[in-house]
Amino acid sequence: MGLNTQVDCFEKDSEFLCEKGHAFLKLGKCAEAELYFKKAIGLRDDYIEAYLGLAKAVQPGSGYIEIIEEFKKYFKPVNFVEIGVDKGAVLKLFKSPIKVIGVDPLPEVDNLAENAALFQLTSDDFFATYDLKSLLGGACQVAFIDGLHLFEQVLRDFINLERNTAPDSIIMIHDCLPLDRRTSERQRSTIFWSGDVWKIIPCLKQERPDLSIFTVPTYPAGLCFVTGLDCHSKVLKNSYDTIVEQYCELDYSDIKEKEIYFSMLANDWPTIARTLSDNLARTRL
Repeated sequence: MGLNTQVDCFEKDSEFLCEKGHAFLKLGKCAEAELYFKKAIGLRDDYIEAYLGLAKAVQPGSGYIEIIEEFKKYFKPVNFVEIGVDKGAVLKLFKSPIKVIGVDPLPEVDNLAENAALFQLTSDDFFATYDLKSLLGGACQVAFIDGLHLFEQVLRDFINLERNTAPDSIIMIHDCLPLDRRTSERQRSTIFWSGDVWKIIPCLKQERPDLSIFTVPTYPAGLCFVTGLDCHSKVLKNSYDTIVEQYCELDYSDIKEKEIYFSMLANDWPTIARTLSDNLARTRL
């Protein structure tokens, strides 16, 4: 059998395995679906459809965009800031009269609404150039980090956003639940890639125990909520280099009990809303 013929067979086999996986997903049999998607990845180690299927199998329920939409309707924020806009799927959820700011060096957003301002800069350049509170007319109430998938960048974005928040503000972080070792490495080798964003969770839990943190296993790579913010805190900024050196050394194998490691909460909107409300209430005491 020639090499091309062998590759074709692997592709057909992996497509068949994905079809089986999706069939089990429709039946609500996620464990069985997970096995088929993993077999497909075993045949084609960068098969995006298999990775997306696997993400749905291990993180069933509402996707992160659906959760953020529920969040917007329930909490009715007056402003929203997004780092890493891409095609604007999340940005466009926040319609007028909510004041919206998006930051992305290479956005692909069409038909930007009048209530939104888009800054085509890296987040570092944005925060070095602009005063976020002045742009918003007050503290940032809700922020969403979904930019470069490297721990040190996520940490810098968090630091820069937190200094512009109020005690009852909320920061959300995307791509914080690793699917497997390969897709969660610092060096990208797959189309589906969350990088080492996941390291921000143990970092914040350890370095900032004053924060309230929980992570929802939403498709495709998790969504973390952080409350109890302190715009005056210098803990992360003052120790930034040491923190980066320490947490960049974390390995995927350091994740033992995933639910505890990432402070996971059920992917159930009433549970999420109740937990967020309770956490915010404590900040007002």
